[in-house]
Amino acid sequence: MNIDEIALEKGHGNFVLVLSAPEEGYGVEVLPDRERKTLEKWLDGLAPEMKKAIKVVNLDMWEPYTLAVKAKLPHARIVVDRFHVMKNLNHCLTTARREIQRNASDEVKEHLKGSRWVLVKNQKNLNEKQRAKLESLYPASPELKVCHQLKEQFRTIFETMTDREKAKTALIRWMKQVEKQSLTALQSFLVTLKNWFELILNYFIERWTNAFAEGVNNKIKLIKRRAFGFTNFDHFRLRILVECAPTPLNPKEPYI
Repeated sequence: MNIDEIALEKGHGNFVLVLSAPEEGYGVEVLPDRERKTLEKWLDGLAPEMKKAIKVVNLDMWEPYTLAVKAKLPHARIVVDRFHVMKNLNHCLTTARREIQRNASDEVKEHLKGSRWVLVKNQKNLNEKQRAKLESLYPASPELKVCHQLKEQFRTIFETMTDREKAKTALIRWMKQVEKQSLTALQSFLVTLKNWFELILNYFIERWTNAFAEGVNNKIKLIKRRAFGFTNFDHFRLRILVECAPTPLNPKEPYI
């Protein structure tokens, strides 16, 4: 099962929780908020055989989800989604770039101008122009160069390793590199990585991700655009369950 959230109204912080079943290929339910008690209430409503059938739960790094799953599905393996982990690291890299750019000379600022996507994009996917831009950044800011190279090393671990113990060794080695460099920009990411370490490592067992949930979210965004947004949760839920179901459902049933 995938657990992810999406904003009912952009910029207002009122998230709804979207549950989906990637193996079956459909959206399961939409809950009115992302609080622990709401998710636990929904899980309590599942039949015992349905609970047992949920073997793996993919989620982002939001503690209420983890606590709810541990309480109600103690047998399920929890996997922190790798794309959310990478998004967190890229955010730290962007923060570093902004700080360096703010305090840099005019010459260095000129080199760093327009470099955001060059830094956060997978290096192997850069085109010739973007590679040239990256090469000009490195001598302009050695600190940013180190941050970017560490980001790429981290990404490579997730893209190439399939064994949990080997990945654990590689990530510990990576964390020691970051600590040795004393890079302020990456310290907050180190804290996050350490706090969620074991659940992040579960990705390397079967390489489970929230990719299907992201696909569902993209469909939901399209629904919102077609309707020019939703302010009513029940209407929003109804439309999602109708359009994200492989077979006809009865979306008028309450969420619990």
